[in-house]
Amino acid sequence: MKIYDIYSALFLTALSGVTCLLAYRLGLGSIHNPGAGLIPLGVAALLGVMSIGLLLRGLLKSTVGSQQEGVFQGVAWRGVVLTLCGLLGYGAVFNRLGFRLSTFFLMLLLVGGVGRQTWWSTLAVSFFTVVFAYLIFVVWLRCPFPVGPLGI
Repeated sequence: MKIYDIYSALFLTALSGVTCLLAYRLGLGSIHNPGAGLIPLGVAALLGVMSIGLLLRGLLKSTVGSQQEGVFQGVAWRGVVLTLCGLLGYGAVFNRLGFRLSTFFLMLLLVGGVGRQTWWSTLAVSFFTVVFAYLIFVVWLRCPFPVGPLGI
């Protein structure tokens, strides 16, 4: 287990405790009439439970003994850079190309470029992602998204 996991678990446990305290001060209300702090308290408590689990796992594995690895050893940098550039580009062209085209191109990059799938599956996943996202957000939830220059 990496020592960084223990440090991050300690930080997240402390963050969770502070957030739980602040959420409690906001007022919890009840389940039927929730206050402003109910959901943040639940999320912070869940984070606390998971970070305590990570801390215990890190402490148990460090006592058993494990080999330390480099911080970024084994990271697929190509996928990280492509994903970051794709998300930045998505934000940059979203209003100009519109929701459907920009989402389609983002999915092409993520599935084809990062995931390295075949071009048939890349096209199919990109198309169905746009269709389902459109049905959920535009048709069902009625979220207004920008329309591209082609009207799509």
